[in-house]
Amino acid sequence: MENVFILVIAIAAAIFIALPFFKKGFEKVSEETDNSNPVEHRLNRLNSEKESLYNAIKELDFDYNMGKLSKEDYGELDKKYKAQAIALLSEIDDIQSKTHKLNLEQEIEKEIKAIRGSGSAYEEPIEREILEARESKINRALALTCSKCGSEYKTIDKFCSNCGTRVYE
Repeated sequence: MENVFILVIAIAAAIFIALPFFKKGFEKVSEETDNSNPVEHRLNRLNSEKESLYNAIKELDFDYNMGKLSKEDYGELDKKYKAQAIALLSEIDDIQSKTHKLNLEQEIEKEIKAIRGSGSAYEEPIEREILEARESKINRALALTCSKCGSEYKTIDKFCSNCGTRVYE
């Protein structure tokens, strides 16, 4: 009887200790599935890459000021990181300008619909079709494309299959 009690306590302690490890895995899976919009997912990836580049530049400046890097190494790395940051920022700006354009078109359509009133039964399906066509056009324009050569790539790719440039994850 005493051995059973010790065994039950040991199993409970093991479950209590292991539960946070399994819980974090489930949270990560649910976070990944919550990003159903590929444009938002791409913007989140690009913004996290931007933050890591900013941190790398700050760390580089700190190391240079502390005397850990030579002037040549600092100049080379600084130029490399800043070029990556510029390319990343231009890609983020492109996506944001395209999504902003879509949002403006949606607002205009809402205002036009409000001015027209309810309209006839024939206009609503046509208007929905027009809006869907515009959204699909913007989503196609925002497809995952290489910033250097413009060819499309998949979300799992780390490098462009056409030119070999690193695509930002």
